[in-house]
Parts: sequence; C-alpha cells; structure tokens
Amino acid sequence: MKKSLTIVCLSLGLAMAQSVAEITRQVQSNLERAPWEATVVGRVQLPDGSNQDAEFRLQVIPGKEQLARLEFKKPAALEGNFVVISDKEVWNYLFLTNQLIIQPRARARIEGLGFNLTNLGDFQELTERLTLRLLGEQNTPAGVAWRILGTPKDASLGFASMEILVLKADPRPLAITLRDSNNKVLADLSLNNFRRTSLTPQALRKRPADAEVLRRN
Repeated sequence: MKKSLTIVCLSLGLAMAQSVAEITRQVQSNLERAPWEATVVGRVQLPDGSNQDAEFRLQVIPGKEQLARLEFKKPAALEGNFVVISDKEVWNYLFLTNQLIIQPRARARIEGLGFNLTNLGDFQELTERLTLRLLGEQNTPAGVAWRILGTPKDASLGFASMEILVLKADPRPLAITLRDSNNKVLADLSLNNFRRTSLTPQALRKRPADAEVLRRN
C-alpha cells in the first residue's frame, strides 16, 4: 500500500512539474507573437521602507530584438524615469539629474527599487531564474488564471518568492506579487490594458539628446 501511495505521489509531482513547464512554454510562445505593451499598476516598497503606489508603462519587442522599456509615472520618486532593457545592457534614465546610467545586463537593476524587475519583459528568462511550482487556479475579472509560485535560484533578484497569475484563455501574466523572506509584500502589481502594438527599437531606445551618459561596469 505504501509503495502504491509513493508511486501515486511521484506521478502527481511529475505531472505538476510538466504542467508548469507547459504553462511557461505557452506564455512565452504567446508573448513572442508580436510587440506588446501593458500598464503596470499596484504597490511597491521602496528602499527606504515606504510603501507607494506604482504605475508604469511596459513596452516589449520580443524575439531576436528582445527589447523592453519601462516608463514610470508613480511613485513620485521615480516619476519621469525610464528603463531600457536589452540582451546586453540596461539603461536607467534619471529625470531629476538628466543622467543615463548604462550597466551590463547581468549586473543591472532598476534605480530606485530594492528588487530586480529587469526580467519583467522576458518571461522565459524570468522563469528560468526561478524554481516554479503550480499552486492551482484562481478566478479573476479577466477569467480563470493559473497561480504559479517561484523561488529565486540566487539572491540577486532581491526577493524571496514571486507569485504569478497567468491567464488561461490568453496565456500571459495578469499579476505579480513579490515577498521577502518574512513573507512581507515587496510589490503587488497588475498588468492591465494588455495590447499588441507596433513598436520599433528606435522608439524604445529614445532618450533626451542632452542627457549625461554614465557607464558602469
């Protein structure tokens, strides 16, 4: 009897792992179909410990270009800032100082946040840096969504866990919640107004011509 229960448990665990892998494959395939953008809204904890409303536009060119741009409206400390993320480097534009800080992709973070969201536009890379587990399903205003829990494979991401809601009918992220090792919420973000759109690398890389450029290794 114990042997039978063990086999059943192992089989269920394998099926769950395969389900998570299939979900991430579906999401990546869906997001790679064409350039897209979304409005990301919610709450974030800033490095000073304060919790602030967050709102930014996320624009993504998938595939060979793999380019993303985040433009911040909230919180006030980040208003006017933008971030451009390519496969090799990350640009952080700071509105108040009119500076563009360029760093290698492997080491860069978004200035003003205590956790790393530079993989937000690349679902495959994001999930590859996490150990994933399927928690089940959840009803949302957009439809039924899968709940996926991810724990980082290294500490460089700045959070201890990430819960992702993925829409079943149109596989794409609906919401992301980040928590620290004490289960405190660091960010609770929803991806709204998702749409396919025409984007060019030139548009996503647009920056003030008079910005001071600083390179950091």
